[in-house]
Amino acid sequence: MNTPTFTPEEKKRRLAWQCRRGLLETDVVLNAYLDNHFLGDTADHQATFERLLTCQDADMFEWFTRRSRPEDGELDAFVRHMLALVGAKD
Repeated sequence: MNTPTFTPEEKKRRLAWQCRRGLLETDVVLNAYLDNHFLGDTADHQATFERLLTCQDADMFEWFTRRSRPEDGELDAFVRHMLALVGAKD
């Protein structure tokens, strides 16, 4: 069975639905990255963003507000990268 291949724009539209979360703070960060940086970022970062979207909202809230950091080193580096891109302040 073949896996469908999406263009970057199609992938971005599909991910927009996954960025809709229950916490406004989480929505703001995810959508700012998706709308302004996703298409121009590396394929590795795009894949890590997709993996980030599988995480729990409460965990992302803690990470985005810098109350904690992901235990996974790749996710931790990506969250810091994403926050720097979207201009999230301490």
